[in-house]
Parts: sequence; C-alpha cells; structure tokens
Amino acid sequence: MPGQLEAIKKASFFIENKKYNEAKKILLEFAENNKNIKLDIKFFFTMYLVSNGLKDIKNSKRYLEKCLKIDDKNHIALNNLANIYLKEGNLIKAEKFYLKALNLNKNYLLAIVNLAILYQDTGKLDKSKRFYLRAIELAPKRISLYFNLSRIDENFIDDEKINYLIKLLKSEKKEFSELSYGYFILANYERKKKNFDSEMNYLKRANDYNFQSRKLANQETLNYWNNIIVKKYNNLNFVNKKKNTIFEKINPLFIFGLPRSGSTITEVLLRSNNDIYSFGEASIFNGIIANIFRKNEKSDINLEFVGDKVYKIFLARNFDMKKNRFIDKSLENFFYIDVILKIFPNAKFINTTRNIEDNIFAIYKQTLSKISWTHSIEDILRYMDNYFKVIDYFIKKYPDKIFTLKLEDLSSKPKEITKKLYNFCDLIWTDEVLEFHKKKDVLISTASNIQVRDKIQKYDFDRYKPYKILLRNFLDQYNWLPKK
Repeated sequence: MPGQLEAIKKASFFIENKKYNEAKKILLEFAENNKNIKLDIKFFFTMYLVSNGLKDIKNSKRYLEKCLKIDDKNHIALNNLANIYLKEGNLIKAEKFYLKALNLNKNYLLAIVNLAILYQDTGKLDKSKRFYLRAIELAPKRISLYFNLSRIDENFIDDEKINYLIKLLKSEKKEFSELSYGYFILANYERKKKNFDSEMNYLKRANDYNFQSRKLANQETLNYWNNIIVKKYNNLNFVNKKKNTIFEKINPLFIFGLPRSGSTITEVLLRSNNDIYSFGEASIFNGIIANIFRKNEKSDINLEFVGDKVYKIFLARNFDMKKNRFIDKSLENFFYIDVILKIFPNAKFINTTRNIEDNIFAIYKQTLSKISWTHSIEDILRYMDNYFKVIDYFIKKYPDKIFTLKLEDLSSKPKEITKKLYNFCDLIWTDEVLEFHKKKDVLISTASNIQVRDKIQKYDFDRYKPYKILLRNFLDQYNWLPKK
C-alpha cells in the first residue's frame, strides 16, 4: 500500500520537526479519503506518535490499543501503553504492561529501564536495583544507568567504576546528558573524599553539559523566567471572565517554592492519610500561560480559554470532577497565583522554604535537567531574587491564602508544624500523618524520591558549609544573602 506508506513518511517528517498538527492533518486526510483501505499497525502507531506529541493522552491510548488489536505481541506498543497508564497514576497496569513487553522481548532495554524507574519511584528499591543491573549488562556504556543506581545504592560506585567512567568520558563520544550524569557521579565521589575543589570543578562541568543537553529549550525558558513572566505577573489583564461552576466547588492545594525546599515531603504529608489526587509537577498553568505569552506581548489572559484548557487536561488525566480537592506541586506556580484564583477561587497555597544558602547548593548539586535556571550559581541567584520579589508581593496581597512552611521547623517540630499545615488546609490531622514513610504505594518521581521513604530527619545545618564561600562575590548584589 504505497499510498499509506507515503502518508506515514510525510507525517514522520513533520513529527521529527515537532509539527504535530501538520502530521495529524496528513494522516486524518488519508484515512478520510481511503475508507476502503485497511489501515495497518504502522499507521496507528504514527497516529499515536502524533497524539503523544500533542499531549493528547486519550487518543494516544486509543491508537496504541488499535495497534495491539492488530498485534497483541507488539512489545513497543505495550511499553508505550504502560507509559500512559503511569501518567494516569495506574501503577498496577503500568507494571503489568511493562512486564508484558519484557516477557515478549527479554532484552528490551527501554522496558527494563522503565521498570527500574517505576520501582525506584514507588520505593521498591531492591527490585529497582536488579533491573538497573540488568540494564547495565545490556548497555554498559550508558552512564545514566550508573547514576540512577548510585542514588539507590551509595556503595555501588567504587574506584573501579570511577576509573571505567573516566575512560568512557574521555574516549567515547557521548550525548551531553550522558556527560552530565558522568560528571555528577565524579563530583559526588570527590565529595565523599572531601576534595572540595575537585568536586566543584566536576559540578560545573556537569551543570554546563546539563544545560547544553537541552540548549534551545533552556535558553527559551531562561528568557521567559528572567524577562517575561517576571514583568507580567502583577499586571495581568483578565478577559472573558466566564466562570466554571465545577471549579468553584473544588478546594485545591498548590505547593510551590524553590526546588529542594521540602515540597515533596509536604505533598507526601498531605496525602499520607487522605485520598487526595495529585497532579505532581504537571506545570499545567505554566504550560498554558507561557504558551500565551510566547505568541502575544500583551498581558491579556483569556480566562475562558485557560479554564477550558485546564478542564481538558483534567479529563485527560482521569481526574474525578466530583472530588472536592487535588494537589498541584508545580513549583513555578507562585508566578500564577492571580490566574489560579480566578479559575479556582477556593485555592490555597503552601510555600515551602529552607535556609537560603543551603537551598542554593542543594539545587546546584542536583541534576535538574528540565529546569533551565539551575545550572549555574548566577542563574540560580537571579531566579531566587525574582522568587522573593514575587512571593513577597502575593503574601501581602493574599495573606490568608498562603501558608509558608520552613523545612527546618518541620524537621524539629514535625507534629506541631503538620498540625498547623493541616489546619490551614482544612484537613483532619491524625497520628498517621507522621507515619507516611510506612506506606508502600506512593509514587514519587522527584529528586527527593529516596529521601522521603524515611521518617522526617533532623535538619543538617552543617551540610553545605564548605560551599558558602562561593557566594562571597554576590553578597553586594543580593541583599537577602546572609553577610556573615
């Protein structure tokens, strides 16, 4: 069927260039004009790729199911369907379909890695380790596997592996992301040996490669944080203020702040004895609003448009609209408080904080590849400066809507602080709140997913002391930096 193959070929060109709507048009027109032709698995899989690129979960799932009706032993389709179940929060089905894919192809690396990550994110660390080791056997030169496994097993990286990784970094041509993981491993190894200068040298290289791995996207989003939203957040012009009565009945909780400030533990605590759906770090509002401002220099926000977009995302994520509460932990949402309150008038916000110097280095030392401003001390400080200005503005504007949670206070007075948190959120506190670490079915996909598997620890005030000397050149530039 050359006609079908030609349509797939044309669509694939647009998919490669991320022009998904153009690809969709080609495929749908072909299907409409050739109703007498039996569409094959390649056609439906290409339609899945288009839908996935458009973040259309419903149709992504539908086209994969069509693929499996044609060939129920297609391990690639099974793996991708598992990915969708994972996005929907259906962990049981996600695991089932990953395992199905693997049973059909025991050396299918993608399914092996996906299972390793799933088990890691659900706290099944022994299982995760076994799958990472299996993946390393199949792909011994993939450095990211060593990095992920080193987060589970601190003793996994030894001198022999360090020497092997150094040789790989010097002799093999690697993607920037893989180079970044390698230098993060080396930095952590030097930290353990208390070689501060070597650690910082490796950290700089790791972060430089991290930025380069998504250079165009990072440059674009860095410009957005530094030059666009920071100039618009407090002078938005709302139009088409049609209200969604469904949203008015919901009492959502938005957790925001800086990365590595206690947001994950806060989310886990709120969900520990409550059946509250969490969207995690879905960046729903940022995705909608940033896209508006990319196309329009004005500060107009069409609330009917935003509300409709949010509603469709909720449907795609299978959120039960009858539930009166959900959690959104997209950390950048402090920029969008005005917009969120227009859509969800009953929303409440938890602003997580910690010692600011510690926070700087906790961010810099973490591999946060999708957050453009985290790859240099200069960019971190600039973003933080904007964060302080924005959050101060909104705390003054909505003092009863924002609860500030300090990580140090939570670690020293967990019962007292969690009771205050629950009271603010209109939730009922019980002793089970502090037993969160005993739950076995919690999915945590953030950088803190290993830490929060244990009970709340005492705050370590000395952990980042050796690094604070690196801030001396910025003390005059930012008055919120401690001068001592």
